[in-house]
Amino acid sequence: MVLRQLFLTGLLGLLLFSVHAQVIPPVCPYSKVTETHLVESWWQYVQTLHVASNKVVHQGLDAYPSFVHFRFDNTAEVGMTGQISQHPWKLDRGALRFVYRSDSLFCVHQPDPATLHFQFQTPERHEQYVYVFRKVEPRATPFERPWYELPTVLVTRDKKAVIPSQKKIPWWAFWRRWQHPDQQLGPPPIRIQIEVSGGGYYGGINPVYRQFVKINSEGRLVREVQTAREGLMVTRKDIARNELEAFAYWIRDQGYFDLDRAYDCKEQLCHRRKGEKPQPIPLQVMVTLGHQTKIITIPIWGLDNQHIQYIPYPPVIDQIVETVYRMADRS
Repeated sequence: MVLRQLFLTGLLGLLLFSVHAQVIPPVCPYSKVTETHLVESWWQYVQTLHVASNKVVHQGLDAYPSFVHFRFDNTAEVGMTGQISQHPWKLDRGALRFVYRSDSLFCVHQPDPATLHFQFQTPERHEQYVYVFRKVEPRATPFERPWYELPTVLVTRDKKAVIPSQKKIPWWAFWRRWQHPDQQLGPPPIRIQIEVSGGGYYGGINPVYRQFVKINSEGRLVREVQTAREGLMVTRKDIARNELEAFAYWIRDQGYFDLDRAYDCKEQLCHRRKGEKPQPIPLQVMVTLGHQTKIITIPIWGLDNQHIQYIPYPPVIDQIVETVYRMADRS
């Protein structure tokens, strides 16, 4: 009986210790850092501070070279003393989850645009420390961009385009028009248009009736999503013209305009899946670059709830769709 009580007491203590040791999301009320601040940013470790005493307990830079790259796919590259590792990262109201050294949960603070503070608490002594990072250029880090990776497309906030206006000349001073001839404009920029519509499966508690993203030649992005609960939601934003051109030329270089116009089922299982629930929604991707236009249709796109891909199609289609939706989702 005594051994049984000791066993139960030890088991209860072990459970309480495991619950206490679980990572509990911290409260970061003063953090204004959002995911936009971290996506596709590169940082170098500077030092570690003890919060209570404000003393430097560990030095970085040349003494301890360490870098972090927060990728757009929520994967963080961490480089320490020549070794590179990858870990998932997630930011929720200032609480950052990712593995750095022996810690994995931080409150992120940004004293200025070029500095980040990752505050954490040691589980043993319950003392507060801060990892200090400074922003650096990608070429200053040991990370290399894979050859197959999409170009980084920066999305700006919704702002009206400002067109410089010419100085107006009064109607009665017609002779001054001869002295100030109209400025000759250069050739118009090449036409670019990218559209992604459909894709996925119709079903669930909040089925999607319509999903459509369009980027025109001026960099204007319009997204329309219509669901059973929220109805029609429309968002608009602008992206830089040079970034749009880089994305469009990347699509061309991947051989997009040489692909087939449709990729359909080749097996009976695929044809049967078209009539089953949740019902697949055909995906349509349209890209225009100059005088070239290609529309590609895929009746069943991606994986279903059984994690089966029924139609083989080029991976560049997934990369285009993923990039377009990430551009539309960024604030």
